[in-house]
Amino acid sequence: MPNRPSLLPREHGAYAELAFPLVTGLAAAPPSPAALALASAAVAFFLANEPTAVLLGARGERLKNQVGPRARRRAFLLMGAGIALGGAGIAGAGASVWPALLCPLLAAALLIPVVLARRHKSVPGELLVVTAFSTLVLPLAAASGVAPIRMIPAVAVWWMSFALGTLEVHAIKARHRARGRSDWTRWGSPLASSLAVAICLGALWRELLGIPSPLGLSVSLVGSGGDRALLALAPSAGALLVPAAALLVLSLIRVHPRRLKRVGWTLVAANSLALIILLRA
Repeated sequence: MPNRPSLLPREHGAYAELAFPLVTGLAAAPPSPAALALASAAVAFFLANEPTAVLLGARGERLKNQVGPRARRRAFLLMGAGIALGGAGIAGAGASVWPALLCPLLAAALLIPVVLARRHKSVPGELLVVTAFSTLVLPLAAASGVAPIRMIPAVAVWWMSFALGTLEVHAIKARHRARGRSDWTRWGSPLASSLAVAICLGALWRELLGIPSPLGLSVSLVGSGGDRALLALAPSAGALLVPAAALLVLSLIRVHPRRLKRVGWTLVAANSLALIILLRA
């Protein structure tokens, strides 16, 4: 009997893009039941992506005809679970979580017409996905009682890291094919990675010299009640420096598209180190 086509998301990098913000948001404080419910809802909606894409014909009419009924059941089940878990999480967290939900919900809403137009593989489409994933830190932390403003540096770290990774993947493909719409990523990726590395080094240098930040953020930032903030400027700069430097090296050595899997694992390793830096801050 032939193997049935999988209905799990095919974009392997997206698993990491979801996992790192979820872990960060849940680690901001002892996770509440509401935060766990919201995280579970995010996972359910993520897993619903592939069967939904099949039903919309994004994977081709042949696959739609082959697994359409199974994809429909899977999509409805996961969407229903996501709505139920999300509703439970919002109800448990209260009104304070609504402002923090606006960013991921808005990004997800903007992504719908992009997916319908089958432009979700473009750089703008993938940056919308990056935005939806990275901003999940905010509602998860808010559901556990952490002020969302304290988590903005973490959101910035993941958004920048994932965005730089997206640019480099497109650049790797663009360097080994005929001219196309994403040709600008050939020079845009190393330029963006270089700027990120320079900004991170500058922020760390300012902290080392004790120069006050114009934003009032530093490693000694405290929250209400005197608790040290989970994330601050210097640790966030140190965390982002790791994947940014890795991506700069990758852009300079000009990796072949056949080695994209190695690139992916390299980025997972770099982001894992970034996560450790963030959580130890």
